[in-house]
Amino acid sequence: MQLLNLLECADFIPTIASWHFDEWHALFPHKSVEDFAADLRESLQQDELPQTWVLLDAQGEAIGTASLLLSDMTTNQQLSPWLANIYIHPLQRGKGLGKQVVKQVMAEARQRELRKLYLFTEDQQAFYEKLGWELHHREFYENHWVAVMQYDFF
Repeated sequence: MQLLNLLECADFIPTIASWHFDEWHALFPHKSVEDFAADLRESLQQDELPQTWVLLDAQGEAIGTASLLLSDMTTNQQLSPWLANIYIHPLQRGKGLGKQVVKQVMAEARQRELRKLYLFTEDQQAFYEKLGWELHHREFYENHWVAVMQYDFF
């Protein structure tokens, strides 16, 4: 398994945009598949945020993603940056890959000397708590209850 900057494998954008749309369109009802693709294209950079990484299997096929974004919700604009787009293809789930991806992107954030990270999740609060994340607050967002979480590096 290898985690690469999307800049190195941008050909996967249409596939990833489709995955993200299918997984999260209920939380972003105003966005189309093309909007998700446009968001991914915005993260085609080496040093600044936003950035997205793609998890590749041994054959070089995309099987997951993770991003660091400046903003991830229409609410909570004062909170930044965000861990987002943690996605593992359904056929690859249950193998610990999500944990691996989150830890690698958190290490990247630490290297960038970020002080905090935020994320929001509908149903994975316990997963993130096991990795040291804490509940910041809960809110009703786009007709769904979500947990907004934070991780303090220092």
